[in-house]
Amino acid sequence: MQRITQLDAIDHAPKLPELITQLLVGVGCTLLALLMRFLVDMIYPGAAPYALNVPAMLIATLIGRFRAGLLVLILTSIVTWYAIVPYQGSFTFANISDGPRTIVNIVTGLLLIGLTEFARRNVRVLLHEREERIAEREMLLREVDHRVKNNLAILTSLLRLQQHETENKDAKLALEKAAGRVLSLSKAYENLHYGIDNIAVVQFDQFIKQLCEEVGNALALEGGIVIRIDTMPCKLSRDRASAMGLLINEVVTNAVKHAFKGRESGVIAISLTGDDEQAILSIEDDGIGLPEDVRDGAQGRRFLDAFAATAKAGLECETGNEGTRYIATLRDLP
Repeated sequence: MQRITQLDAIDHAPKLPELITQLLVGVGCTLLALLMRFLVDMIYPGAAPYALNVPAMLIATLIGRFRAGLLVLILTSIVTWYAIVPYQGSFTFANISDGPRTIVNIVTGLLLIGLTEFARRNVRVLLHEREERIAEREMLLREVDHRVKNNLAILTSLLRLQQHETENKDAKLALEKAAGRVLSLSKAYENLHYGIDNIAVVQFDQFIKQLCEEVGNALALEGGIVIRIDTMPCKLSRDRASAMGLLINEVVTNAVKHAFKGRESGVIAISLTGDDEQAILSIEDDGIGLPEDVRDGAQGRRFLDAFAATAKAGLECETGNEGTRYIATLRDLP
């Protein structure tokens, strides 16, 4: 019903007068009824004389509103009375029951048109109210995200300031990593977009592309190290997408900083595959692999596991002399 109401001919032809649009819809649906009558008469002449008028009336009312449906009722009733009900080619009834039958069918058609118009209007009102609520919620959500991004920017600045003020190397390194992760969260928020059907869901494939572009710009990647992205269309809830954004940013940043030591070039390949119920995200580099002392239990890996857990994803890591590959499996989408 929602899709049918969106086919309103008057909305789609704003330059034409409303009455003209309804007249065109009514005539078109009348011709449709006559075509159906012609096809039926080729097999069963005269069968169910008024029945085939009903679909045309309903379609006309849904697309052209009440007056279009009423026009179809009048035209099809006259044609049926004259050409189908005995005597054919005459307004004289052959049987005493044909007159009351014609009246009952006309009254029934009026009731159907009235009920259809009532349902159409109510659906349009509900859709309008729904769109208003969605727009309001989206505005509030954007305002909240804007405030969150501002707070994250302030927090990043405070961490950077504290990093410059301390002289302890370990503290400097810890503060640098903390500031980088807060910045990652800020980037994730910057790239969250909302769909008009469901503001709690984002287009995850587009989110990945935009986020990686931001990460590449932040890391000032040159021609030597490239990020290649191959994604299929996928929708994911905002909370899960945000957590996955942190994971992607962490893995890509670490790869850029540590995977290509002693080299001026490298490839980080990101792919997203799957179906409507499951998605598999792969982040792979062709670097030197992870050192033995950080493969299991290191702080960075604990962060990745935490991000994956927040996103309700399973995370696996494969590493060796030919590079490192992280595989995140997302089930029960979105």
